[in-house]
Amino acid sequence: MPSSLSELGEQLYVERTSFMDALDAARPDLRTAKPTAGAWSPLEIAKHLYQTERSVLRGITRQVDPKNEIRDFGKPSRAKFVALIFALRSPVKFKVPPNAEAIIPNEMTYEEIWADWPGFQVQWDSVVESFPSDLLSIGLILHPVTGPMTLAQSLQFLAVHSARHYKQLERTIADLTAMWMERPPEEARN
Repeated sequence: MPSSLSELGEQLYVERTSFMDALDAARPDLRTAKPTAGAWSPLEIAKHLYQTERSVLRGITRQVDPKNEIRDFGKPSRAKFVALIFALRSPVKFKVPPNAEAIIPNEMTYEEIWADWPGFQVQWDSVVESFPSDLLSIGLILHPVTGPMTLAQSLQFLAVHSARHYKQLERTIADLTAMWMERPPEEARN
């Protein structure tokens, strides 16, 4: 097992855990509130991260399952991947790519996400530990913008994606808290 894969898996774990801890610490009434029309609530941000990670994990797991034939999606583009990581680390806002509608938040509850999401790490650890070295440079999943990604690129993408949305979560909770301080909900005024 290449140490870089385990380090990337650890980075994803840290980012996921930080996000989950921040959302868990938020007041329950703020988790589903939206700071503006069209903005995502903290829970919707969590759903997006959960669904994105679940989709990538399922795709990679399916690829390395001995019962399935491996589908090589083509040669990953280092330049496109670096551009994606740069974009995710920038403050520029952009929408979910049009061909990635499956990762737009659905109607999952906070409890449903929390029952499942922490278990992803065990699954990632299993994939990383048993990952065949001859597949390290193969594009095993398709990103809607960059195209084929390797396992290492997938893990790095998920970690950076989580870090980006962690910042969004912090801003959203801060905005909601400020709004609540200016105009508390009806029940708090009574």
